[in-house]
Amino acid sequence: MNTMTIDIPLRITVSIGTPTTPDSPAEVTVLQPPIEPQATDLEVGRITDRDYRNRTGYSPDFLEANVPVPLPILTDEQRSNAAKNNQAEPETDNTVLPYHHFSVVMNRSRQLAYYTVVNIDGERIRDVPRSRDKWAFDPRIAESEQIGEDLYARNALDRGHLVRRRDPVWGDESEARNANADTFHFTNCSPQHERFNQNSQTWLGIEDYLLNTAVSERKRLSVFTGPVFDEEDPLYRGVRLPLRFWKIAVHVKADGSLAVSAYLLEQQSVLGDLQALARFNARVFQVTVEEISQRTALDFSYLSSFQVDLNTGTGLERAGAFPRRRVAELTDIVL
Repeated sequence: MNTMTIDIPLRITVSIGTPTTPDSPAEVTVLQPPIEPQATDLEVGRITDRDYRNRTGYSPDFLEANVPVPLPILTDEQRSNAAKNNQAEPETDNTVLPYHHFSVVMNRSRQLAYYTVVNIDGERIRDVPRSRDKWAFDPRIAESEQIGEDLYARNALDRGHLVRRRDPVWGDESEARNANADTFHFTNCSPQHERFNQNSQTWLGIEDYLLNTAVSERKRLSVFTGPVFDEEDPLYRGVRLPLRFWKIAVHVKADGSLAVSAYLLEQQSVLGDLQALARFNARVFQVTVEEISQRTALDFSYLSSFQVDLNTGTGLERAGAFPRRRVAELTDIVL
């Protein structure tokens, strides 16, 4: 049997000659290269501000309410395991990585964020078009404490933004572009199934809803986001893939008081087959701050008294001691 191989750049292998079994088809193997998004003048992932001392990060007083919104409290074990910022200023928390308009605290053993938190100014949001993605390691912590490109090659995993790309993109043009580029650090990235990350009723849907609310009502939001770490998370290419993600959104009501809403997004069945990564059936719940704290060990107790009432409307369920509401449509969300 003779074999001919043609590279065009697709590799097509066609076997020609007498088949070994009657009526067997010719063997054709096609290796499809990944499709790159079309490039424009701006490659938004290229870090435009190389001086990391310029980044002030998340501001607890951003909402201008009577009550500031500080960072959650880590346990002693979490603080010990957090990646340390080698450029942290004296008298600052060296577990915090500040960027333009957002901050990240990294779990170095899982190479993913414990949490991210972003300030969103709906009145000053700018539109910076997305073009070719270019992700970068943050030089303030070791590359071994971050997940790079190898995990995402030739599968259905997305590099999911924890701080959504558009959320910190506000202010003057330079400020907005720097914030946009900062979201393409691997510290702000978590593996998510492509359909989980892009589906309008799950991760992207919640993000759109929060941002659109901020823009349409010209208000400010602060949003915490992170994965739920579990020792039973599936192992894939040496990395344990989180099955759940959470968000906590904080804004100021008309009367000047805070309002807090929390969300839990699950993708258990999405990652059921780690080789094909093909199944998709993610679920979204609006939950309590207490449930997020219990699942993550992050102390958000200072927000509990401001959370919205989940007992309004229909679809109330329970997860152990915690009430929750299934979000089948975005109109089910209570802000």
